Amino acid sequence: MSQSRGAPLRRGALAVVLVTASVAGYASAAAYSALASPAVPVAAGFGPGDGLTRYVLTADEGVSPADLVGAVTPADGVVNAQPVGADRALVAAEGLAPHDLEALPGVADAEYSPAVPVAAGTVADPYWPQYGWNLENTGTNAYGQTAVADADDDVTTGWQAGTGEDVVVAVVDTGYDSDHPDLAGALWTNPAESCGSVDRDGNGKAGDCHGWNFTTGSADVDNGAGGTHGASVAGAVGARAGNGLGTAGVAPGVTIMPLVIGTGGSVDLTLGAEAIRYAADHGADVVNASWGGPAGGWALENLRSAVAYAASRGVVVVVAAGNDARDRDADPLYPASLTEANVVTVGSSTAADTRSDFSAWGAGSVDLFAPGTTVFTTWNDGGYRLVSGTSIASPQVAGAVALYRQAMPSATPQQLRQALLEDVDPVAALAGRSVTGGRLSLSRLPARAADVVSYTFTSMTAPAGVVTPRVAAAGSPGAGDYGVTLGLGMEHEGEVWAVSGVELTVGSTTLATDDTGTARFPLGRAAGPADLALSPSVELGDGRYVLTVQLDRDGTALGRTYAAPLLVGTVAEPAPGRDAGTPGTGPSGPAGPGSGGSGSAGSGSGSAGPGSAGTGTGTGGQQPGSSGSGGTDRSTSSGSGSGSGSTGGGSGPSGSGSGSGSDGADPSSGDGGSGASGSGRSDAGSGSGSTPDVPSGRATPSVPDVPSGTPTPTSPETPSGSGGPTPGGQVVYPSVGPFGITSLSPARVGTAGGTLVTITGTALPADPRVRIGDSAAATVVRASATQVVVRVPARAAGVYDVHVFAPDGRLSVLTAALTYTDATGGTAPGGSTPGGTGTGGTGGSSGSGGSSGGTGGGSGSGSDGSAGAGSPGDVRTGPGGLRLVRSAAFSGLRAVWSTDCSTSCRGVRV
Repeated sequence: MSQSRGAPLRRGALAVVLVTASVAGYASAAAYSALASPAVPVAAGFGPGDGLTRYVLTADEGVSPADLVGAVTPADGVVNAQPVGADRALVAAEGLAPHDLEALPGVADAEYSPAVPVAAGTVADPYWPQYGWNLENTGTNAYGQTAVADADDDVTTGWQAGTGEDVVVAVVDTGYDSDHPDLAGALWTNPAESCGSVDRDGNGKAGDCHGWNFTTGSADVDNGAGGTHGASVAGAVGARAGNGLGTAGVAPGVTIMPLVIGTGGSVDLTLGAEAIRYAADHGADVVNASWGGPAGGWALENLRSAVAYAASRGVVVVVAAGNDARDRDADPLYPASLTEANVVTVGSSTAADTRSDFSAWGAGSVDLFAPGTTVFTTWNDGGYRLVSGTSIASPQVAGAVALYRQAMPSATPQQLRQALLEDVDPVAALAGRSVTGGRLSLSRLPARAADVVSYTFTSMTAPAGVVTPRVAAAGSPGAGDYGVTLGLGMEHEGEVWAVSGVELTVGSTTLATDDTGTARFPLGRAAGPADLALSPSVELGDGRYVLTVQLDRDGTALGRTYAAPLLVGTVAEPAPGRDAGTPGTGPSGPAGPGSGGSGSAGSGSGSAGPGSAGTGTGTGGQQPGSSGSGGTDRSTSSGSGSGSGSTGGGSGPSGSGSGSGSDGADPSSGDGGSGASGSGRSDAGSGSGSTPDVPSGRATPSVPDVPSGTPTPTSPETPSGSGGPTPGGQVVYPSVGPFGITSLSPARVGTAGGTLVTITGTALPADPRVRIGDSAAATVVRASATQVVVRVPARAAGVYDVHVFAPDGRLSVLTAALTYTDATGGTAPGGSTPGGTGTGGTGGSSGSGGSSGGTGGGSGSGSDGSAGAGSPGDVRTGPGGLRLVRSAAFSGLRAVWSTDCSTSCRGVRV
């Protein structure tokens, strides 16, 4: 077979003839021996850059990165700007020098942000191979170079264990091709964000539904003609198998999260660090970084800090060694030369199992080699190219790590790296050139995947009554004594709660779920998962539920828990879609601090979508005195509602409230009025607080259980009718965590943000990063070894953990340390007290009392020493009288609603 240079293929133009094919894609090493060979050009480059120079600006003391961005953006020559790090901003400029930027208000210093080449170099020599040798090398399918059979990734053996389903690989690069036919179904979807112009998940990136373009500050992950390199890398990771198109990636079932940090042939190192943090915060399992260059100073420390942060979130970072044919031990480039334990550095090998002549090496700095000479992959015009470089070797290893993550779901990044490196094929020509002296191989993966189990969910939609969702398991675990843990959650007021006390029946066994929402059923001895009867029966009313399942054998859990949506009765879809002006349903009224009581239904009406009227209804909360609310909208809306309720648990007059409001960008809610307090039946322990309405569909912060003796915020309650919350209170700690944190003050702040909060300690890190909740970064104003002062961001009302990070990855988490209150002093549903000190008593359970519709307060008393009044509302009565318990395990399952189980599905890995 011969090949000559030709024009790029049109979409779908490549015909692939397989000797044999399977569901996984390719059934044997011989599968590539009959590939057609249309004219496929060698990639001569990756397109032009954008012509802009990027600078890192350091803010003057007291100036936040957001304020700095606002100050410099209007300046002539500044194309765009964005906050980076704790006290800096990144500016893309045209025709400006550092001194021009330093003259702008709020700028203390300006320095170049390193622009590094993709794959740390350009491959000049073209190769014209036949296709497929990198995946399975037959000795004859590496056109244009000498080939040795089995000098490959051994992917067909690895695919016997899995193809990467439910694993997310972030391709941090120059772009993607969202409609490439060989990447169909691979694109990541952000479960917390809809496409469009509204920032629903509060991360400052409106419409990041499939990733983010950090270069342009937009949701355009394809990045036009500048995205060729990223599109080629994406294909090496996860091009689909068995679809009759092109070739396949190493992990053809994987999900790809495209994050753009450059264009053409270079990327920005600072944006690379930002993208790695984004990937870690948004559920990526693996990051691929096929780029690098020299770096030092703040830029290098910022990159190192991002990689360490990824490690703290369980993420492996795979990087290219470079194409300069140099010894990385003596000539470091970054990120290739990072020494963090979650980094895997990859060199390039040939079809003859030698080092590619362009590839960097390093006995201590390069971990392994992978095929990288003229590899067939996708291009962003819908066609294909032959690409050479460590930049195409690295994503094959990233795909391999995805398969290891699927096979070893509970492993740490270090354990995944170790397993990968232990399984390489030793190669004589690579001895002394890398840590392992070998080439990537997946031939040993099945042995490690012996306990992997997959699930299939069907019949996940049913009318109210007795429902029987069907669950089947498959996998390689052998004979043993099996059991299954089933869990049930329910979406209520925008949060997924554990359902407690509901009876599930499996076979002839009926068990009630406990307060974790789960029950374990012994299944007895079986030959394997396929022989097990797992389908439960349960009586349920209308609602959106989550079913979870995990098998165990001989007392050991088999892989991770999986979850799938269970839709019962007439179930409304979530809030998105109302943007178009369709009628909406008002949110439920909030819950107050106490555990008893019920409220009567409120009602409301409001506009729903720009210029289109809609109506909505709201219900009184499960606690007394909840307010109703109007129709929800993600545009401009207004609504009004009213509700009333009796007192909870103890005695006292009923509370009532009504109100109306609009807020432009977010759904409106009405709140107001006040309810009188009720009292519990015992003594010792009191607290007070109020709760605003939170729109249906909006995520609400989980409020974790606080063990007895845990420090709690102390701050006075905001008086009813005040113009806004007054920051106050302090949390005192007994020198906790690696930084010896001793206090946080104030412990209560307003939802608008901007309050300065001081964290004290005995060994606080230099250049710290502070995050409020799971995703919102605070701005570090000043830092020393004993004190860090941050300006907190705007957040919805509620109680949040505070995370303090060191650049080396060390972390302290201050649980439920910071309470956000709105202008009326309200907090998010759950009734956490924004301002009182809840103290445990000496006997009975937590007390319950009246709650307000907006500005009033409630109090309760408890006497069991575990949770006095004012503790988080962890338990409430849901629709149909269900007992709902706040659960960290279930509250993190909002992503389950993006899974289509109308016919069947495999569920979502928890």
